[in-house]
Amino acid sequence: MKKIALILFLLCFIPRTNAQNIYDDALTAASYAYSHSKKAHGANNVFHTQEYADKAIEAFQKVEDLADKCGCKEANETAYKARVDMESSLEQDTYERSRYFAKRAKELGPKLLEQLTFCQANGANYSDADVASTEGENELAEATQEVASKQKELEEKRRQLEIEQQKLEQQIAEQNKMKAEFEAKRAAELKAQSLMKSKAEMALQKLESALQELSVVLNEESKFVSQADYVRSENDLKNESLDDTKTFYVNRAKELTQTAMQQFAGYNMVEN
Repeated sequence: MKKIALILFLLCFIPRTNAQNIYDDALTAASYAYSHSKKAHGANNVFHTQEYADKAIEAFQKVEDLADKCGCKEANETAYKARVDMESSLEQDTYERSRYFAKRAKELGPKLLEQLTFCQANGANYSDADVASTEGENELAEATQEVASKQKELEEKRRQLEIEQQKLEQQIAEQNKMKAEFEAKRAAELKAQSLMKSKAEMALQKLESALQELSVVLNEESKFVSQADYVRSENDLKNESLDDTKTFYVNRAKELTQTAMQQFAGYNMVEN
């Protein structure tokens, strides 16, 4: 009876031992798959990339089978995806395309190791089991470190983008402020131009009428003729400054007076 009880007691540990061995084998195969994937991605030509890809496919296939046996569904699916990517890497005829799919498979390596470790810790339910072989532990530590490094790099890039975004928003705000100030200044100037136009044209019209009347007084047979065209529309003011508007009407006044001086000079010559 004692022998039978001992045998039954030992048989209770057989499933646990088998599960332990499956997880150990799966983690070891996952470590090899991850290692081969990194070498495939890091190779400098398509031949070496596909050489390591072929080895990685074999390792991923083993992980896929072992994960299925121990019921680790997540690891099984991840191993399948990585294997498909590596098979795609073998089918490419250029270095860039082959390396692209190798990179995708490599990036699944750390995730696969984490999933297997989680399944082992939560699914096997034994206290004296090792997480993986020594090589598997090293690969897992390296993968964890690589993930942490990438997260840190992404966080730094995010901070830089936030700083750049703040600078850009500040520049846009300053540009909008300058634009508003310019538009307000331009509106005030255009209003002053419009007022000057109205007054200047009215004054020039009076001056022209006065010169015409004076011309008749001095010589009834003569008629003052002005060539000055000083009447404009509001649109004509939009493409010039206040000084340009002022210069325009000054020049028209000069033309009127010069024309009058020429005609009046002719009156003197007739009298002489």
